[in-house]
Amino acid sequence: MQAEIPVLSLISAGLVLIPLVWYLRARNIAAVAIGVWLSVANIIYTVDALIWAGDSDFKAPVWCDISTSFITGSRIALPAACLCICIHLERLASFCQTSTPVATRRRILFECLMCFGLPVAYIALHLIVQPLRFDIFDGFGCRPATYPAVATILLVWIPPFLLAFATILYAVIAWSHFLVHGVQFSRGGTRSSACNMYIRLVSMALLELVLSTVVTTVVMWHTLSPGLAPLVDMPRHLNQVLMWGSDAMTDTIETVLMVEWIAVVVQSAVFFGLFACRIEVLHQAWHAVRPFRQLFRKRHGDAFLGQGIAIRSSIRYAKGLCI
Repeated sequence: MQAEIPVLSLISAGLVLIPLVWYLRARNIAAVAIGVWLSVANIIYTVDALIWAGDSDFKAPVWCDISTSFITGSRIALPAACLCICIHLERLASFCQTSTPVATRRRILFECLMCFGLPVAYIALHLIVQPLRFDIFDGFGCRPATYPAVATILLVWIPPFLLAFATILYAVIAWSHFLVHGVQFSRGGTRSSACNMYIRLVSMALLELVLSTVVTTVVMWHTLSPGLAPLVDMPRHLNQVLMWGSDAMTDTIETVLMVEWIAVVVQSAVFFGLFACRIEVLHQAWHAVRPFRQLFRKRHGDAFLGQGIAIRSSIRYAKGLCI
């Protein structure tokens, strides 16, 4: 087992949950979905790395059934969430979206269906091309089993790429609308804040999409590398498990598994990092630690007063550095 997998995955699982409160207040369901799916993926990789540290024995079958389903669902959920964000931003920048309660409810319903309903349907479609219950890899744990067939390309691999194409299309349109209508879009006293928020969301959606697409491409290449076979020849043994011991783990297999894990960690860092640079978040974090700072000052005097002033100055300066 790579010792850094459970540590970094556990940290990432916690970090991506922090922005969810702000996104829930803004009713940005797509951004919430990205955080939820990334947190679940990180938790899965953490638990798998701990359970199957140094072996590929058959254990925790129920956990594997659940975790492999979530891994499969995340492959379509993240591109779908990125698409929802870009659609929302495009409508905002083109002034096509109204802020009526009915319109807001429709947008929330659409994003819920795309980010949570679509993955459920995708998981069901994956069962059609699933030859085994799941695979177990030494040091990495459970992963979905997928049969290399033409039907697999149509049902499993093409949908994420279609969502990726649509996301890029909407992102380009949203960016062009933003450049054309930037003055009207940022009219009022919150020009800088609105522009920064818009750019951060577009950047987050595109970066998350690129990383998801890279993972999908790598996993697809590895799955189809043995060659395509007719779906009718697929063995249907959903009560069997394929265990990959250390002697069967080639460099290619380990590289694919590492790419999957690294991509989720990087996606988590992007999701949290672009959110954390918001100046209001820095202010709220500073106010959150104020009681502890005052308690520390009472015990140790005002020796650290100058450091507090320096931190405030850094927060004010960070306002100009935020994306």
